[in-house]
Amino acid sequence: MATDIDMNEKVNRICGGTAEEVSLETIRAEVAQYLQLDRLNFLIGAGCSSHLVDGEEKGITGMWGLYKSFFEHYPDFEIAGVKVNGLFDGNLEAMLGTINAVATVNGLTEVDASIDEKASIVREFIRSSVIGGMSGEEVASFYRGFFQGVVSQGRRAPINIFTTNYDLYAEQALDSLRFPYNNGFSGTYRRSFDPASYRYALVEDLRLSRDAWGRVPNYFNLYKLHGSVSWIRDETDDVREVDYTGIADDQTVMIYPTPLKDRSTLMTPYSDLFRSMENALLQNNSVLIVMGYSFGDEHINRLIYNALAVPTFRLVVFGSSENINKLNELGDSRIVIINSKDKIHYFSNLVNKVFPNASDELLEELRVREVAKNLSRVLGLEPDGGVMVAQDDARETGQTNE
Repeated sequence: MATDIDMNEKVNRICGGTAEEVSLETIRAEVAQYLQLDRLNFLIGAGCSSHLVDGEEKGITGMWGLYKSFFEHYPDFEIAGVKVNGLFDGNLEAMLGTINAVATVNGLTEVDASIDEKASIVREFIRSSVIGGMSGEEVASFYRGFFQGVVSQGRRAPINIFTTNYDLYAEQALDSLRFPYNNGFSGTYRRSFDPASYRYALVEDLRLSRDAWGRVPNYFNLYKLHGSVSWIRDETDDVREVDYTGIADDQTVMIYPTPLKDRSTLMTPYSDLFRSMENALLQNNSVLIVMGYSFGDEHINRLIYNALAVPTFRLVVFGSSENINKLNELGDSRIVIINSKDKIHYFSNLVNKVFPNASDELLEELRVREVAKNLSRVLGLEPDGGVMVAQDDARETGQTNE
């Protein structure tokens, strides 16, 4: 975190439809309180993996950037014999929607014989652009700083991370920090999606009596709501996690930005992921902190609005967009929107200015725990941590999140 933070920096805080200007120090204190809640949830959108420096993208570009880049590569791209460069006002989702519509019409009368190939070209361009943007060291450092900032001494309740992003920045950060996490896949050699894994708790020491089991501290559940560049659907229809290099477009498990993506969420594995998000948000005293998401996906927005039916649910949104502004119209005091002209709501600023630093003592504790576990494995000793048990069993310690 930067050492020259101006705690008096002015930040817009909108609550219950009423806007006020407060200090950065006030926001930091408020966020610190949210981070102490047991039922802590984050929604990370595409904005968190994008980082523009002097107009140059250092991470993964957003939809407008993808649209612009696509036509730089394919300036004469046609749909049904019409050159479409410039026709969709920078909206790649609208273009993919048109491609899907033409593919549907083809079932009645052929309009574009190569429409399936063109759809594949766009999908592969999106996927390759995501992969090409995953090497941004500055973005990677923001993710590491975020995860370091949200852990706390002795925290036993897991932290839920929901993300619409296809990239692997979150996994890379958690791996590099050696923080324990579950991404919904089980197995080692052959990793397959298993939604039941989210219902397990990681406990520290099975040698103790069952009544003394305690969760591994600072554990994360990662939910990739729109799939991932490293997910495929194999010949048995299982969703598997593999090395993303060499994956064919028709194998990839990703919800591409089309008007039909709402329908895709009804299928496995997305239906399981969205059900998990819904269940997490409907828990009493849950808080959802939103970053880098503009509220452009109705299937996600519905889950959030449904959670507002729970009186103890709280929604904290870092951002500024037309859709976010519509939240003000609800006039709900449980909704807090935070932004500023200095872009405090940008992921880099949230990490550097808003979220706290993890203490050196905590980071050392986590490192020592990992070293001890690896040493036990090398020496063939029984490990004292990292054992998965059913949530019902872990619940007996009184430390489960449900």
